Amino acid sequence: MKMNALRVASLAALLLASSYSNAAISSQWANGVTDFSSQWSTGSWSAQQVLGAPDTFSYGDIGSAWAPAPMNGSQEFISLSFAEAVYSVGALIRETYGNGFVTRIDAIDSNNQAFAVWSGTDTSQAGAPVDFMPTWSQTSFLTKGLKIYVNTNHNLGAWEEIDAVALQGVAPVPEPETYALMGMGLLGLLAARRKKR
Repeated sequence: MKMNALRVASLAALLLASSYSNAAISSQWANGVTDFSSQWSTGSWSAQQVLGAPDTFSYGDIGSAWAPAPMNGSQEFISLSFAEAVYSVGALIRETYGNGFVTRIDAIDSNNQAFAVWSGTDTSQAGAPVDFMPTWSQTSFLTKGLKIYVNTNHNLGAWEEIDAVALQGVAPVPEPETYALMGMGLLGLLAARRKKR
């Protein structure tokens, strides 16, 4: 019985290790707006236009994307929530007008604390919708939201507009207790098999 328990413990440890090493990166579209600096209106060009999958397929000043109220002269932001908290590694930001304007991204943890995870130069070019895909080292905390900072002076002849945002990351593995229960189940199977013999 000792040997069987040892085997089960080893199997549980192996399952735990493999769940970390084989963790797949998931991607999910924003499902809520938690804050924003401004919006052009409460309908077209509102912050709500960022939610869900992309629905702006042409480049230009189109009401199905979020636009800050001022065309120029401000630093704006939009904060978004996602259905599942993950250990984040990146984002997809669909830019549809005035491309190249993202300056910084904060990851929001379960206590609503913001941590800067990316800052730099957004290299997206104007002329067509672009999926800007910044990446960062995997967070040590679960990310439930993103705060995206926008420079409205990036293109003085256009509003800077975002159609959709996806969070990319690794889903949390089950708690160790789950593996303990799996081990107990395996022990039960081994005991039942022994009785049959």
